[in-house]
Amino acid sequence: MGIVLYIFAALLGGCASQVAVDKESWPMAAAAHLRAQLDSDRKVVVVDEALLTRFYLKRDDRPAWCGPTGPKSQADALLLMLQQAADDGLTPADYALERIEAELARWRRVGPKPVLAAMMRFDVLLTRAFIAYGSHLQRGRVNPRAIHLQWKAPFQTADIVGLLQTALDLGQVAGTLASLRPPQQGYRALRQRLQAYRGVAAAGGWPAVAPSGGESLVARLQAEGDLATGERAVADLRAGIARFQERHGLEPTGALDEVTLAELNIPISVRMATIALNMERWRWLPHDPGTRYILVRIADFELDAVAVGETVLNMRVIVGKPYWRTPVFSARLTHLVFNPFWYIPRSIAVAEILPMVRRDPSYFARRDVVVTQGSGMQLARVDPDTVDWASQTAVNFAYSFTQAPGADNPLGKIKFHFSNPYHVYLHDTPHDELFNERIRELSHGCIRLEKSLDLAAFVLAEESNWPRGRIVDAIGSTVNREVYLTRPLPVYLLYWTTWIDEEDRIHFRRDDYEADARLRQRLVGVQE
Repeated sequence: MGIVLYIFAALLGGCASQVAVDKESWPMAAAAHLRAQLDSDRKVVVVDEALLTRFYLKRDDRPAWCGPTGPKSQADALLLMLQQAADDGLTPADYALERIEAELARWRRVGPKPVLAAMMRFDVLLTRAFIAYGSHLQRGRVNPRAIHLQWKAPFQTADIVGLLQTALDLGQVAGTLASLRPPQQGYRALRQRLQAYRGVAAAGGWPAVAPSGGESLVARLQAEGDLATGERAVADLRAGIARFQERHGLEPTGALDEVTLAELNIPISVRMATIALNMERWRWLPHDPGTRYILVRIADFELDAVAVGETVLNMRVIVGKPYWRTPVFSARLTHLVFNPFWYIPRSIAVAEILPMVRRDPSYFARRDVVVTQGSGMQLARVDPDTVDWASQTAVNFAYSFTQAPGADNPLGKIKFHFSNPYHVYLHDTPHDELFNERIRELSHGCIRLEKSLDLAAFVLAEESNWPRGRIVDAIGSTVNREVYLTRPLPVYLLYWTTWIDEEDRIHFRRDDYEADARLRQRLVGVQE
């Protein structure tokens, strides 16, 4: 029989007895028990059951983590990674962390070992944990399309089953899981800050600030670095409050007003939950460092152009007014328009243009706006002087307004087009002074750009024969021209409520769009 290995095995009768299993018998006995355990713990660690089945089919039902003498070293490596799940804003209980810790501790103790069936059940549980944790790191726990209907970005496509098999073959379970995290610096920075906050929370959190300020205010400002140790003068405190206010999207007055006091007294647990939600959003973005894309951070009023995993262009933007919000979605930028026409949406024409026309009949001539009626082959130009604009209302309005390219065109010199049902796009603006506003919720939903020429250069960088000089000439010609991309560029419009800036300061924003609330609700549904 060769070397005899004594293992407690659960037989069909359900009793445990010591059974001799030699090297030749072990694979067959283990496989039989493993097949019986494939359906186990499906409610404890939820995964795509097809992935689990495919993994063990490729292995001919051979156990992955356990040998005749118990769990192998890669089971310990998996445990170490699962113990870091909270640092990624994930929930360790989703991967049965406590149970895996207890099971491994039991196997590492000297004494009687669990039965063979239990060991195979543990093998399946470890596989479930790897697949679940790896999938969550790679693509998030929530399908963004369940919240944002126009999210068109494809899921990350790495084969989790293949990755697991390779990781086991090479003994690199920990490294493989770590590689599935989003590679962007923004994610890494939030992860580091979440770890730091968890340390502060474990030590009791930060102090509640009294309305009168005092020592509690000093301690609170020092907790996040808004006030240096030893700074206590009135001027120091005002500067510290102003820094805190600026990080939280408040007017940096330096005064401890009611709104600022409320922000100071938000518990650290709430801040940690916000960080975790925003790390989930990072997981929705491409993980391939070679991908070029445009990211609009709506709540931050900023745009990043990303290449090779790094931001190569950053600019201020203007987004939708609170009652005319810029939607959250993804799309693919297909073409640019130099010196664009502005096809004024009906809602804007009725609500804003029509009242101005009633007050000033010369509006159309001054703004170089053409009035038309009908559509398709029936489209006809209309002399605005022949229309009784006073009689036009939202109900009977039957005209279209189009503004020609020019200095007064709200789209400026360049429009970046990506198809979406909201008719939202990126565009230049003639009103550069608005970028000096701190809160830049000023548009009808489209995104106005501070550096449209620079963005055009980024977009056209991989197109043939479009150097920056040619772009400048195209703009200066005043001729309306469309330029289609041979490789459409991904565009992501995301509403993040926390991020780390270039100075390593964390920023928080109120959930005005209720984006956090919707994501939190969806996550609760996933947990249930």
